[in-house]
Amino acid sequence: MIVLCNQLSQIRSLFFSPGFFFWTHKKTGEEIPLETQTRTTLGLRDGFSKAYKKDGSIKKNLSRLELSYGNPQTIDECILSPLTEFVSVRFSLQVTAYSRELHSCSDPAVRKVLKEFASACAQFGIYNDLAERYLLNILMGRWLWLNQKTKSTEISITDLDDNCIYTITDVHKRRRTNDLSTFEENYKKLANRFSKALMNDNDYWDLVIEARLKFRDFAEIFPSQVFSDDGKDRSRTYATYKHGDMNQVIFTSYKLAAAIHTIDDWFPGADMWLRVSAYGSDRQHSTAHRHPETGNDIYSLMKHADEFTKLLESGDQIPHETLNKIRYLAAMMVCGGLRQVGEE
Repeated sequence: MIVLCNQLSQIRSLFFSPGFFFWTHKKTGEEIPLETQTRTTLGLRDGFSKAYKKDGSIKKNLSRLELSYGNPQTIDECILSPLTEFVSVRFSLQVTAYSRELHSCSDPAVRKVLKEFASACAQFGIYNDLAERYLLNILMGRWLWLNQKTKSTEISITDLDDNCIYTITDVHKRRRTNDLSTFEENYKKLANRFSKALMNDNDYWDLVIEARLKFRDFAEIFPSQVFSDDGKDRSRTYATYKHGDMNQVIFTSYKLAAAIHTIDDWFPGADMWLRVSAYGSDRQHSTAHRHPETGNDIYSLMKHADEFTKLLESGDQIPHETLNKIRYLAAMMVCGGLRQVGEE
């Protein structure tokens, strides 16, 4: 067991660009940056605080008329033109091997242990396990978030090593069961290239991912939202990128990374994949599956990196539960971040 140090950081291994939205004109075939519109709507006064106090009691002198008033809101929205043939979303990704060694560490012994752990993971095939999951999230379009319910979805990966393009169709159907039929050979090839980039510093990998989406007419599109405290009166603001005179809607790189890093089902009782995080944060269910009390959080498991290395190098069969801990620790090293002991 090792003692964590007060200065420890790691550079992330996956570098995402923003995801840019375009729409293609039915008649001309022109590809046009997709923009957002801002409008004011009269909503309902549905909030708890409109009628109740913090303790749950009803506000005094609350009239029925007051609750019938409207609630004006200014929002961004993105509605497709009736001339839209399909929507394209594109981003680039670079895969690197920064997980193989710490960026900064105040204790040479800890640096050595974690470097040896990463090397043992590479030899054992742990990085290949991770690569397959990252790649599956890309191919199944989980990074499209609320834009997954389409009439048809096609996803392409352009390998910038040789500009070869790999395309998987019918993703809107395949994603329900992670169906890779007829694409298995390409999946294996791409996963091997992905893991090679994670393991070898000189073999970093550049690729471009594109989704081509066919929607119903006048469909609403959902790019990333931004949260601002600069006094704007909009209750929903979409992320945009200045493109000439246009404000093109985008997925932020953070939003894309969140989806691709959703590979953690290695905690006890897991029935879904979570985004890899220090404490197994699950906002949907308002819980943390890797609470420190479980001993499965990043700081608890990192202390055992030297023991995990010995197991990986022993040639002995590793218990499934322990192997899951190893995969999680390796995935957290791919994520990068600050892991030192002390106050933030």
